Parts: sequence; structure tokens; C-alpha cells
Amino acid sequence: MKATIIFLLLAQVSWAGPFQQRGLFDFMLEDEASGISPDEHAPEIPELDPLGPMCPFRCQCHLRVVQCSDLELGTNPLKSSGIENGAFQGMKKLSYIRVADSNITSIPQGLPPSLTELHLDGNKISRVDAGSLKGLNNLAKLGLSFNSISTVDNGSLANTPHLRELHLDNNKLTKVPGGLAEHKYIQVVYLHNNNISAVGTNDFCPPGYNTKKASYSGVSLFSNPVQYWEIQPSTFRCVYVRSAIQLGNYK
Repeated sequence: MKATIIFLLLAQVSWAGPFQQRGLFDFMLEDEASGISPDEHAPEIPELDPLGPMCPFRCQCHLRVVQCSDLELGTNPLKSSGIENGAFQGMKKLSYIRVADSNITSIPQGLPPSLTELHLDGNKISRVDAGSLKGLNNLAKLGLSFNSISTVDNGSLANTPHLRELHLDNNKLTKVPGGLAEHKYIQVVYLHNNNISAVGTNDFCPPGYNTKKASYSGVSLFSNPVQYWEIQPSTFRCVYVRSAIQLGNYK
């Protein structure tokens, strides 16, 4: 009799399925199916806000509402023909757009005027047209590094009156872009790794010393054909400190 009982117990163990680790919600679903509330046999688990630490970058999260002002489209096989004119106009509060390492050949048209940062690094843009930045009155930072830009049309920077940073390094520029001397707020200009062979005394600063222009805090011109000893000292008369100027030999 004793041997029979032991045999039956061992048989039940051998028939049981293997243990599988399961999530909390699996057991809750079983409880709901059986009509038993999980509160009747389990301690209360504190509710966690799922949107707290997981809120996306440049977004504001409130309960089930997520409001974002970034838009990342980088590292996609995107071409200029794939961005329709005014594709972003409906995003009235959009402040940040990054379309980097793609195949676009020009600055997208019809960008929202709310933009404060535009990053188009690592593309195939060859020219900055006078009207390509039109309407971007709030733009403070423009990234155009690692393109093939050889020309920046006169008047282009006038369309971005509040621009503070301009990144045009690693392009094919042969001269300093026009309009920097007249721009009131721009403070950082990256022009290294281009083909600039000469720098004029009024390329960065307006004539004279008593100006209302904001002082530069960063100007990079290294790795250009221009010989640094040929640049007149007065060229950087509106630079905050001399250490803000980065010059060097051509690579």
C-alpha cells in the first residue's frame, strides 16, 4: 500500500509540465478569467508612472499625452525629392530638426518658423541659396558640416537674424561666407577643413571698433589653404578673446 502511494505521487510529478517564468500580467489575466481579483490574495503593488523616466528626448510627457519638439530623421536613405515643400509646416511648435547622414542635396523648403536648431550634417548639399533659409527668424543654430557646399549666396544669413552658431566645417568653401560682418548675434563660426585661401579684414567684423555686434566666442579656420600669418590682426577685432580663434596649417 505504501509503495502504491509513493508510485502515484511520483507519477503526478512526472506528468507535471516544466516550470516557465511568467510575468505579473500573465497571472493577473488568469485571475480576471477566473473572476478572482488579484487584490484578494496578493499584496498591493505600487503603481509606477510608465512615462516618467521613459519620456523621449526633447519631449514633455503628461499622463497619456506626449508633446515633442524634436524630430530625428538621420541615417536614412532620404533624398531631397522625398521631402515635400512644407512637409513640416503643420508642426507649429517644432524647434529641432536633424536630417543627418542622408542623401539630401539641398536645404528643405517650407521649414516651420518655430525652429531654433537645424542640423543637416553629413549630406550632399552643394549650395546654400539665398531663399533656402527664408522665414527661419528664430533659428539659433545651423549645422551644415560634412557636406559639399562651395557657395553660400549673399543674403542667406540675413534670413536668420537670431542665428548664434554656424557650422560649415568640412565643406568645399573657397571664401568666408558673406554677411557675417553684418550679422548682429552670431558668435560661433566653424569653417575649418575647407578650401578658403584668403580672409579679408571685414569678413567677420564690421568696419571700425565701436559696433553693436555680439563678440565672437569661437572662430575656426584651421586646415584651410590660407596662411595664418597673412591674416591681418584687425580681422578679428570683434572677437571676445584671442584664444577663441583657431588657426593652423593646411592639411
